[in-house]
Amino acid sequence: MLPALEATALRYGITPTAAQLVVGVYFLGFALGQLLFGPLMDAWGRRPVLRGALLGFALAAGLTVVAPSFGLLLLARGVQGFFAASFRIGVTASVRDRYRGETMARLLSYALLVLMVAPVLAPSLGVLLLGLGAWGPYAFPALLGALAFLWSGRFRETLPPAKRRPLAWKSLEEGVFWVVRDPRAIRYTLALGGVFGILYAYLSASAQLYKDHLGLSNARFALAFGATGLLLALANLLGPRLVARLGLGRALRLALRGLLGLLLLLPLHALAPGVFSFWLHLSLVLVLVAFTFPNAQARALEGLGRVAGLAASFTGFFSTLLAALLGAGVGMISQGEPFPFALGLLGLGLLGFGAGEAAERRGA
Repeated sequence: MLPALEATALRYGITPTAAQLVVGVYFLGFALGQLLFGPLMDAWGRRPVLRGALLGFALAAGLTVVAPSFGLLLLARGVQGFFAASFRIGVTASVRDRYRGETMARLLSYALLVLMVAPVLAPSLGVLLLGLGAWGPYAFPALLGALAFLWSGRFRETLPPAKRRPLAWKSLEEGVFWVVRDPRAIRYTLALGGVFGILYAYLSASAQLYKDHLGLSNARFALAFGATGLLLALANLLGPRLVARLGLGRALRLALRGLLGLLLLLPLHALAPGVFSFWLHLSLVLVLVAFTFPNAQARALEGLGRVAGLAASFTGFFSTLLAALLGAGVGMISQGEPFPFALGLLGLGLLGFGAGEAAERRGA
């Protein structure tokens, strides 16, 4: 969507900053959806809920192609994000159904690779799709959703009926109790909000940052985004080896400290940003975000196997809502200007580092 923001603004007669809401509203829907899909999957199983959500995603994405007004476009994007939340919950809960600890962290690193890397690689594809027209980047997710729905008939259920929890208030209340009484889960939820907020802020403001303030063309912007995505993919592939060697807790603490160090230097760099050096600095920040995210998610759910779906919903909803609100705020307020953008990322990093350190001290 990022290369399409300017075309979207022209199509609906709005400002480029307002067009950022196409990204922000999707993430808001993504946060809200996570609150619902975990309990549904705990009650009805992973497979049927996920298949229904895939169909809803495809239909909502199709509506974005033909939306006659910007308001309807935003509504469709929010619904699209809402159904997309089931993908994260389904993956996380299904992995937790079968694994825990470092094995779970390793598998989540591979599974959540898509969640982290796809948004960074997508602008390169978006530039090509714009050649079809302003509707091109909106039509592609609809096509992917339809294909994924057809393919989902091959999914295997990981939650047998004997382990399902009824969709009743008493059952939900009991599940929430298990989550909120786990201090590590609460602290890592806050850490996930700060760390993932860095990615959201980057996605929201990067078009203005790279094109308006650093002078990149649309094609070079897509190239810079794609190169960052490749670095993130490499980090996710190598991350499990580091976790296996150092242990989950120690590797996570080192990553959070490295992330904070890079973010402390970023505002100084932003005072006189060179295009390549600033791109590299931001890319290294995002590499550590990509490493931290699945491992912090695994750490948050480590003691919550009996309510994996609801726990994934709880931690996913609050961390994503926090990330979406703070990340969108950084993007809207900074409007892509390097120095205020760097300060905003530093604030998000301080939240992630502080909450993560507190969680590990509590668990030590």
